[in-house]
Amino acid sequence: MLKQEAEDHQVKALRCEKCGTLDPGPRELCPKCHSAELTDISVSGVGTLLSWTTIRRPPTAFREEGPYHIAVVDLDAKLRVTARLNAPSLEVSPGTRVRCIGTKNDVPIFQETGA
Repeated sequence: MLKQEAEDHQVKALRCEKCGTLDPGPRELCPKCHSAELTDISVSGVGTLLSWTTIRRPPTAFREEGPYHIAVVDLDAKLRVTARLNAPSLEVSPGTRVRCIGTKNDVPIFQETGA
């Protein structure tokens, strides 16, 4: 079931308190400086679609959800995330603007903004 996020379309992330690196997580150490001082934060879930694909034969655990779309999104917050893409139009292509519309099992779900 889709869990609606705040109206400002936020995405959960981790910020290293030592060096400031943002990471989509989950992880226990900063990928840049290896500090364990990671803080949960929310960043703007608006960005640009980098790539996407359709999973037509999902693994057993996701069989009931197939087919579904997986996307790589470059957020305006300077963070790259892997997420779901909700019902892309035929015009969707790399460079399309997207925004987070919610989560499912802690995975962000994006949709085209139409802008």
